Amino acid sequence: MRGTPLGCKARELGSNYADAQALTVDNSWVSAVENCWPAVAHQGYSTEAVKHYLADPIHFRAAFAVYAQFSDATLRSMVTAPVNSAPAPDTSVLQQANSPILTRMQATTGTPSTNRAAGPDSLCSIQPALPVGFK
Repeated sequence: MRGTPLGCKARELGSNYADAQALTVDNSWVSAVENCWPAVAHQGYSTEAVKHYLADPIHFRAAFAVYAQFSDATLRSMVTAPVNSAPAPDTSVLQQANSPILTRMQATTGTPSTNRAAGPDSLCSIQPALPVGFK
């Protein structure tokens, strides 16, 4: 039988995309990814291209490791609403960050940060490259 076996997870098959994507992506997530990952904006990704990546749970996890523990279904639902309405992030993944850390509000508004300690509302540390899988 050709094609993808039913019920298999995309990442288990080595796929670049999850089995399903979110129907919409709130613009605040686009702002957040552009501020957490400045190369996304510098390389000229359109809003629609960023939304395409963020609608996919695999790419969303690559951009926002603080939400990696959530299921694909939860991430697809989460990305349709504003960043500030998302559940509290798991900031433990930011404990060893070497670059400034942004809160959810800073990431969505583009407010600069020099903070290098993760607080309870930290979303990301500023990264110089692209999230894994963004091409």
